[in-house]
Amino acid sequence: MTLRSKTMVLDFAGDCDGTQAAGIRLVAELPDAGGAEDGGTVVLERDAATITQPGGEICLAAREPLRWDDGPVDVEFVLPESPESTVLTVRGLLVRQEPADG
Repeated sequence: MTLRSKTMVLDFAGDCDGTQAAGIRLVAELPDAGGAEDGGTVVLERDAATITQPGGEICLAAREPLRWDDGPVDVEFVLPESPESTVLTVRGLLVRQEPADG
């Protein structure tokens, strides 16, 4: 994924409400290299992403509706008030549902 101009590889984990994309919530920790915009978390939910870092939180909207059930996902997220600028790009995200224990 690329956040602003920094490219990184993240492992997302989370929950999915059955096969309904509306119930998906994935979370990953951002690497902390000691910079002002390093560290924090990224949360992907349905057609939105929330980035929380030491300087605050931003909420982003998917440029196009997500289709979680079609294999790897490539999606761009933008600020709703500034949709011409991509803030977050996620490439090759594959959502895999593991069977529940029990």
